This record gives sequence, C-alpha cells and structure tokens, in this order.
Amino acid sequence: MPPEAELIQAKLDAFLRIAKNNEQKQFNFQQYELNLLNCTGLFDLLSLILEQHRDQFQLSEVTLLLYDHQYEFQRLLDLHPKPASWRNRLFFTDKERALTHTFNILPKPRLATYSANLHQLLFPDHAELKSVAILPLKRRNKLIGSLNLGSRKSDRFQPNIGTLFLEHLTAVISACIENARLQERIKQLGLLDPLTGLNNRRFFDQRIAEEVTLARRNNSPLSCLFIDLDHFKQVNDTHGHHAGDLALKQASHIFSDSMRTSDVLARYGGEEFVIILADTDSDTAYDIAERIRITIANTDFDINASEPLTLTLSIGLATMNENTRITTTSQLLESADQAVYAAKTLGRNRVHRSH
Repeated sequence: MPPEAELIQAKLDAFLRIAKNNEQKQFNFQQYELNLLNCTGLFDLLSLILEQHRDQFQLSEVTLLLYDHQYEFQRLLDLHPKPASWRNRLFFTDKERALTHTFNILPKPRLATYSANLHQLLFPDHAELKSVAILPLKRRNKLIGSLNLGSRKSDRFQPNIGTLFLEHLTAVISACIENARLQERIKQLGLLDPLTGLNNRRFFDQRIAEEVTLARRNNSPLSCLFIDLDHFKQVNDTHGHHAGDLALKQASHIFSDSMRTSDVLARYGGEEFVIILADTDSDTAYDIAERIRITIANTDFDINASEPLTLTLSIGLATMNENTRITTTSQLLESADQAVYAAKTLGRNRVHRSH
C-alpha cells in the first residue's frame, strides 16, 4: 500500500476509534441518566452519584455539596447508616451565601486546573488531583449545591471542553435531587415520622383501634405507655433544635431496642412517644416501662456539645382488661395521658399507673 494510502488509512482508523469511544461514552451517560431518573429515594440517589458516577466515568473523586438550611436532607439521611466511603465526600451548608463566598460556586460549570486555595474545601485530602470540574446545581435559577468531579489527569477537565454535556448532566441531577426530596416529603405525610423513622401518630391511631378490637375479642389485656421526655424544651432553648433532634433520635433508638416484635411504638408528637403492648398485663407493662426509664436516665446523649446531655422521662401506664373501666380506644389513651401528667406532677422521672 502506498505511503499516502497508509496515512489516510491510519487517520481513518483513528477517527473510527474516536467515534466508537464517543459512542460508548454516550451509551454510558444514557444508562447513568436512566438510573438517576429511576431512583426511588434520596439515599439511593446519593449512592448513585457518589459511587457509580466515579466508577462509571473513571474519575479520581466525586463530592457533593448541598444547601440544607432546614436540615431536611440531613434528617432524611439520618434514617440510614451512611457508608464510610461518604466521609469527606458529602457536605452540607445551611447558609446560602456560603455556596458562593466560602465554596466559590459559580453560576456556570467551571473546568480548571486543581488549586488548593480554590478547591480544597470541596476535595478534602485530595491534593493529588490535577484537574477538576465544579458543576453548580440549580433549581428555578437558584443554587442548591454543586457536583464536584476530580481527576489525576491534567487534561481531563479543560476550560470550554464538554461544557454543554456537563450542564445537561447537572440539570438532570438537580431535578432528581429535588424530586427525591419531594418524594421523601410525601412519605413524611404518610405513616413514618421523618425525624426518628418511627411510626407516626397517623399510623398509631390506626393500629391502636385494631389492637383494642382484638383485645376485646380475645379477652386479653392491652397496655399503653405514654412517654414524655422531661424538661425537653430546655434542651432546645439551651443547645438548639438540632441538638434536640439528635437527642430525640437517640431516645427513639433506645425505645426501639426495648420493644418486642408484637409491640407498636410511635412518635406521638414533639417529645411524646407512645407504645402499645399487646397481651400484656399491668405488672409486665410496668416492668417494661421501668427498664426504659432507667436506661434513658443512665444514657449520656451525644448532641455534639462540650459535655454529653442527660435526660429523664415520665411514663403514664394504662391497661385495658376485665378488671378496669377502660373499654374503648379513647378511654385507654386518655387514661395513659392522665397517668403521665400525674407522673410529672409527682416529680417526673417515674412511671405512674392509671387507677
């Protein structure tokens, strides 16, 4: 083959390789985009962004910054154990101004050489990076965070190369994050308490009616514990609502660990919780309540303060059986509520039975 023909063939082969490579990249992106759109929850979506994105696009690092001024994202994610691999990769700020002034997020994607001064906050412990893409996430023309891509290759991200593709990607991710947040909010309106992950009052109201009907049919005892954390307003006033949320979640775990499979635990509202103990007489219910009270009193609550927090609680106990005047759902709840009020009146940090 003449030298000229060999040169032309070599160029043609190179173009074909580039075309095939671009075709594969396009296919990978389409699959990734479909996976993003098919995510059913916030945790799954963030797992996809932080894990699959890095692997699928052969990046050295992927981090995500989200604006979370009401701790909404963080509360939702606290319902799941976060993977250790997310450490120093998922960030939140509750100050909108910090997006532009602290993290230097611009309205348009920025592809640049890695600079410790500009990018260290977004890529902690990754001084080996050579090039980065800082991609703003926006909804309704307002910044909600940034997706940050890092590579050890200096030519991976160059100014004005692939910008349209990256803008499309961030538009998809921004929409998916917003949709996941709205889906989680819809769940909150359902049967789970968004902060603690426990059953909510709506669920409890359904279940207690069922349990009362079953107890009456089987002529079996049914006990109800009404739990109220003592002086909880002082926790919020002294340490802030975020600290109060942490304490409520830790208390919820203790309650959950004390439950049997047949018991029903719910957050009734604020710092109030309620437990239905099926086929449980008053003495057994009292023992369960007392164990919960002692465990709470002996727990050091970690609320990210200089010293751990100690709490106590008051518990009202009511039991429906053949020897009590309680025969309906409302009477059982009212008796337990009156009992917890009496426990507080008598000095708190105690279990009180209705009579």
